[in-house]
Formats: sequence, C-alpha cells, structure tokens
Amino acid sequence: MALSLAHISTTERLRAGKSAIPSILELSTMDVFRWRDDFVGDLFFGGAAPGVYQSTASGTGAATAAISTGVVNGAILLDAGSADAGRSDLSLGLHFRGDRNAHIWWRAQVSAVTSEKFELGFTDVLSGTDAGAVNVKATPTFRADDAVVICYDTTHNTTLQLLGVKATTAETSVSFNTTIALATDYYFGVELRDDNARGHLLDANGRLIESTTWMDDAVTATVLLTPWAFQQNRSASQRTMTIDLLYAYQRRTTA
Repeated sequence: MALSLAHISTTERLRAGKSAIPSILELSTMDVFRWRDDFVGDLFFGGAAPGVYQSTASGTGAATAAISTGVVNGAILLDAGSADAGRSDLSLGLHFRGDRNAHIWWRAQVSAVTSEKFELGFTDVLSGTDAGAVNVKATPTFRADDAVVICYDTTHNTTLQLLGVKATTAETSVSFNTTIALATDYYFGVELRDDNARGHLLDANGRLIESTTWMDDAVTATVLLTPWAFQQNRSASQRTMTIDLLYAYQRRTTA
C-alpha cells in the first residue's frame, strides 16, 4: 500500500499549523504524479475541443465540454441540452489507481438541484462508453465495472452520496449530510486507499464542510481509472455543470 498523501491542500488547511506544511509540500515532489487544469484560455490542453480530454453528449441541444470564455479563474461547461435524459460528460485517461492513493478534486457548480443528476470522481472507462458510471443510485447498480463517484440524482432523493463498485459488485453507499445549493461552487473530492474510498466536500473558499466515513471494497485497487464528470437532465429541462478546477494526483509507485 502506498503511503498516504495529503487529502486537502487548500490555504485553509495550510494555515491549520506547521504540521500540515510537509504533507502539502510533498504534493509538489517528483515522485507524486499530478494533473491540474483550471481551464483557462480559449482552447483545452492539446488544442481544439476537447483537447487531451474525451467528451460525449447526447440529446437535443446537448453539447460536449466547452471552454467558458471570460469566466473568472477559467471554467468549462457541461451542457445536457433540453431533452429528458440529455447528458454531457468529460474524462481524461486511464492513469489512476487505488493502490497509488489516488485523489481527485473537482470545483464545480450545477445550474439546478431539481430534475438533476451528476457524477464526479473516478471510473474505469473513457467517455463514449457509459451513459453514466452509475445506472441506478438507489440500492446502487452500475454501468461501470469499477468506479467511485460522488453522485446526486433526484430520481432517488436529494442526498449527495458516495457510490462505489468493485469488479461489478456494488458497495453500500455512504451519504453526505450537506444539502447542496444550485449555482454554488463546491470542491467535490474522492480519495482512494487501495480498494477503500471516502468522499470530501469543501465550500467555495476551500473550507472543509464534511468528509464521509471510509467505504470498504469500493473499487479494485489495481484497475486503471480516469477522472470522470457527468451531467444529466432528469426532465425535459436544461441542466448544466460549470467546472472551475480538475486536480488529480497519486504516488508514482506503491512503495
């Protein structure tokens, strides 16, 4: 099992005391692999949209991920269009594993918290394969074989939940206590430790709101995973997600 990395590296955490400084500095070392994107400029990394990413859209008016121009700090938009079940998603590449203590953070907001589904976390297939890693949120079933995501889906309830599936076997979900608001930025975090996982939620200023308990058997530790963002309508009304930051990192080795 890889040594644990810092799970929160915000200014708030840094100011918590000297004990936090070494673990936060460690994230900048060469033996930690990381990917950070603030989505600035008029093009994605790699050039024309979606650049180095993969993005798929389905439904009337739905659009693949697009840079939002003239937005403070930079952002991209996932637009699910106007059709019921319309969707838009984003993935990167299969580069992350639980046995490397992979972490992912998305700073994002959604345009509505009714008739809404979103997923943020890791999954085992690239965009264009699964219409969501999660099939059904209640007593969860999955399209992915291995995935850990923070999921919100009003076809079930209005509770934010951490969902995991390990080699097609779904684990019992873990709920957050926070009720999220529309048009409000949050940091949504997923932390993997071998085949275990937990979720984190920070406010727009990077202050911790809550962390879930650990989920056992959440994902296969050695399966390659990609960062995953997914937005879907739950009625014939347009729903969008604005993503301000993608930050993912892990140890380069398990030693």
